[in-house]
Amino acid sequence: MHTVALVSRKGGCGKSTLATHIAAFFAREGLPVTLGDLDHQQSMRVWLKRRPSAAPAITGWVGDGNGQVRPPLGVSHLVLDTPGGLHGLSLAKVAMVADAILIPVSGSVFDREAASDCWAELRVHPRVVSGRCQVAAVGMRLDRRTQAEDIARDWAASIGLNWLCSLRSSQIYVRAVENGLSIFDMPPAAAALDREQWEPLLNWLRQQGFDTAATPNPAVVRSTPMRPTLVHPHPRPFLQTASLGTAEPTSSPSAAATTAETGTAASIPIVAPPSLLARWVPRFLRAKHHA
Repeated sequence: MHTVALVSRKGGCGKSTLATHIAAFFAREGLPVTLGDLDHQQSMRVWLKRRPSAAPAITGWVGDGNGQVRPPLGVSHLVLDTPGGLHGLSLAKVAMVADAILIPVSGSVFDREAASDCWAELRVHPRVVSGRCQVAAVGMRLDRRTQAEDIARDWAASIGLNWLCSLRSSQIYVRAVENGLSIFDMPPAAAALDREQWEPLLNWLRQQGFDTAATPNPAVVRSTPMRPTLVHPHPRPFLQTASLGTAEPTSSPSAAATTAETGTAASIPIVAPPSLLARWVPRFLRAKHHA
């Protein structure tokens, strides 16, 4: 199971927006994705109820409320939204199941201080130390025309936290979430700038093993069955066909493959052993001569 968790000590920093958009991107790419919600507000359930039936399917899952992170069996890709103020044992439990953790950070000093405390706990967790769980920060509602992004990047570098990208504040996110959608469900031209801002984050997820071509969702991606071509590994100069009962020469393995591809009973090659041919051919020639 591949799990990406959204973690922040501070509420209202954009965890739910990130979670819904990552899940929608995975679904749009054909992955069977589950959107998990450990937050008591259950924002994910509200978003999923608003999601149109024509959009790529996303399965919802709500935690038990006791701090246990036990997704249902059969989940292959899990996007996990966590409650604000997560720390101590609850934070450690999330790190135990996550392959990647994203910390959304807005432009205020309060967000940076809360993220610093969260990172201080995560960076000493055994799975983070060993590299089995990667952690990175994402700027939320940061305007590139101001110094807010530069300040946030410098802050992340000062504490050794990987900074991926900054997402702008835009009404396109508000409209998308209001309708159970994401910018990845919209026409590319309508969200070109915002999709471009997401590219560093999506590439980072691919590097962590969230390969969008690895486990296709059968409800979205339909594979075409391949007809196998049967070719004998050691072709003989004589092939005996089952329906004709005669020996006929073949010049190359491709001829046998082409015949086998027709799918008829007369084209299934049966290789005659050399010892049998050595006995059968002279007898056939003598019988033909006496006739």
